[in-house]
Amino acid sequence: MSRNTIFPRSLRYLLAVAKHSSFTRAAESMFVSQPALSQQIKQLEAQVGVQLLERSGRNVHLTDAGEIYVHHVERALAEINSAAQALDDLSDLTRGSLNLGLTPITDYLTVSLIRDFITKYPRISLNTIEMTQQQIEEAVLQDQVNLGVIFSDSFSLSTRSADLETYTLLTDSLVLATASSAHLITDPNGCLNLGELDLVRHPLALLNSQFEMRKQIDVYFSDHEITPNVTLESNSLGVIIEVVRSGELHTILPASIVASLRGLSPLAVNPPLPKHTATIIIRKSAYQSQACSAFLKLALLWSRALGDTGSGTPPN
Repeated sequence: MSRNTIFPRSLRYLLAVAKHSSFTRAAESMFVSQPALSQQIKQLEAQVGVQLLERSGRNVHLTDAGEIYVHHVERALAEINSAAQALDDLSDLTRGSLNLGLTPITDYLTVSLIRDFITKYPRISLNTIEMTQQQIEEAVLQDQVNLGVIFSDSFSLSTRSADLETYTLLTDSLVLATASSAHLITDPNGCLNLGELDLVRHPLALLNSQFEMRKQIDVYFSDHEITPNVTLESNSLGVIIEVVRSGELHTILPASIVASLRGLSPLAVNPPLPKHTATIIIRKSAYQSQACSAFLKLALLWSRALGDTGSGTPPN
């Protein structure tokens, strides 16, 4: 669809003059003659009944009325562009974009899903943004991202908003992650008893308290009257993983993430750590683009295949 055919020529000329502060440069940018452009502007000013441009020598400036008028014209053009984009991506997914909100945990969990989407739809522009769960929920509600993949559990969404629709992707257990070279004393079943663990000798590196998984871990420690020695807190999972690989610290992660990382080994603990769930959230009443629908459909197929594997490791 040609957007120029549905956006008045006189308004496009006005925006060009406002941008270049010159009739000559505006006409050149629009590939029209200067008299033709000037005539369109005069007709527009006559229609709206106010002077929009102040002409002083070679320079042209917006009047106060012109500033207000151009502001609304730009907003109208933005809406037309959005409408045209919505129609464009109805075709065959050869164009379009998708903004995806992820937590530091769910971006690791969904790597293979994202890879599958890029492979299947190489011309869709996928933008992933790492945020906390609460930030993702707000971004989805405000249409700043099309959908989010969050970490949820029994206390579910922070906002508990009726405007959010959820789709479960996978459920996994949390485990203690250690360097593969680390040697910790376990019970006959291969479990580490955290209640008896010398936490000064075995300090932890965890995501900071902004993140939902950390909140769940803190509840676990509180429920079992365990006082952990959290030596390192970070909002970067990559930093935590590298520190743990060095053998100095341990961390708590989903089993599927630990299984996918070289140099780390999972260790079950007693009492058992809780499970976690990766969940897609979208705003119920939001316009769902073809790119967004395609990602959701692929994600649910990916989730079904994951369930068929009978393990917590995402399918490749």
